[in-house]
Amino acid sequence: MSTPLSLNDPFTLVLFVTATLMMVGYAIGRWTNRRRARQISDWLEPGWRSLGGTPTAHRVSRSAFRLQMTDARSPFQTVTASVVLISREVLPTWAWERWHDHHDLLIIHLTFRQPPALEAEIVDPNNELGRRGAAQAQAHNWPAIDLAPGWRLYCPAGMPLAHLEAIAKRVAVSPFRSWRLALRRNAPHLLLSMPVPDLEQTQSRQLAHLLTDLSRRTLSVAGESNP
Repeated sequence: MSTPLSLNDPFTLVLFVTATLMMVGYAIGRWTNRRRARQISDWLEPGWRSLGGTPTAHRVSRSAFRLQMTDARSPFQTVTASVVLISREVLPTWAWERWHDHHDLLIIHLTFRQPPALEAEIVDPNNELGRRGAAQAQAHNWPAIDLAPGWRLYCPAGMPLAHLEAIAKRVAVSPFRSWRLALRRNAPHLLLSMPVPDLEQTQSRQLAHLLTDLSRRTLSVAGESNP
């Protein structure tokens, strides 16, 4: 007959304490991510509504959601913000994320009413999202041009380099530290990836203004009139 489990046994006690800590950590992490998601969603909404259109929220997973504006004001057709939160539900994973300075991510996709003429990747090669953009550009055999420290431009031959450098500078001086800006002729036409901004020091209307300015600069090469 097996011996019943008892907290007087050190091994059983360790298992009990570990399981309790994991359950408490899961509850705290789950609550933190829910609270964080609400904060980011509330922060995004005013800026997205300023772009016009019909808002739709989608929950992608426990740690990701999407806020989309369809039939947005010209020159936009669709404006989508995808938010991916770091894992906070398992304490060791949360600690690892903090130790490696990982951030909640904000990834924006824009589809214009008319496609642009530009194609390019403007990336920070020192992080994973920037390296992904660089890998896609290298797969197309696009040459690389080093810009200001921390930025690299990839584009096909024949693209207006001075115009692309001005777009890169516009992003660099904004309060939003982009890791990747991708321009494509096929939808989605513009992708902007960044860590979630400081919600107390910035406003989503500033981000909406940046997106509007980038769209004008991008579409001006295609001969589109400013909205």
